[in-house]
Amino acid sequence: MKETILSIQSPFAPPIELAQYTWKGPKPKNSVSIVSGIQGNQLNGIYLCSRLVRFLNSVESGKEPGYYLKGSIKIIPAVNSPAIFEGKALWSFHDLDMNLAFPGNEQGEVIERIADSVCRHTKDSQFGIIIKSADLNYNDAPHLFCLNPDGLAKDFARSLGAQNVREPKDSSTFKLSLHGHWIDEMITSVVLSAGKENHLDITLCEDILPGLINSLLWAGALGNDHKELIKYRVKFNKQNKETLISSHAGGFFLPKVTLGSEVKKGQKIGDIFDIHSNATLESVLANSSGYLVTLRNHPIIYQKEVIAVLLEKSKFRFWS
Repeated sequence: MKETILSIQSPFAPPIELAQYTWKGPKPKNSVSIVSGIQGNQLNGIYLCSRLVRFLNSVESGKEPGYYLKGSIKIIPAVNSPAIFEGKALWSFHDLDMNLAFPGNEQGEVIERIADSVCRHTKDSQFGIIIKSADLNYNDAPHLFCLNPDGLAKDFARSLGAQNVREPKDSSTFKLSLHGHWIDEMITSVVLSAGKENHLDITLCEDILPGLINSLLWAGALGNDHKELIKYRVKFNKQNKETLISSHAGGFFLPKVTLGSEVKKGQKIGDIFDIHSNATLESVLANSSGYLVTLRNHPIIYQKEVIAVLLEKSKFRFWS
């Protein structure tokens, strides 16, 4: 069921509305909330939510053989709708980063009121998933963020199908994010990051979708008596096991590696060329071995900017 959970009148345009999709089975305590579009140019998450909405509507109407609604599922696919319709990360009329707006304010500015509405309508959830893309100018291989996961959070992460889980920085800005707020509210939650901003990767989204459906089965919000749950192998990566590869020169950066691949120490990551003469200024080499989880996407780079993030191999590689 679709419902408008917030409507704000605008003097310059149609009302700003926040839509939520809800499905309920006989066990509402088995509840999952999925949120995307916190920044307006992170299109993969919005598309993935739309695919889930289509799938769950088909389940509800009996068009997905074997599947049935068991618990409660909420999807808010397009949180920052003003920025989404502008095609920007932030809404130009109120240049506030929504990632720093939670838990919001019911009487505040538009972005704060949207954040407040998201928090109020997801507060009773047992599990939460936030879908995003890489930060500006970067591209992410699909992975999760999860802070200090207990056994339940680890099992939830395993259900989603991502190979890697990273540890977010527990900072003052993290406390202002939806993930930070959910943790404060004791909601077992993860952030799924995949792809790059201002780009819709349909193939990538279709690869991720089965893991999202599997997580709903694992949480007991969705049922299928003929389908076994998949327990994916997942590597948890501490911050001190991440290697940042930075530039020494500025210019055009042309990568020589593939995102999501294993990189060996000393392997060439890419070359940096002078923007005027095309002379080679630097051959960027990996200073350790690891999984390439993030890679610079924008071709212009400055000195001392991060080019890539590697997740180092550890002795205890997978969660059991």
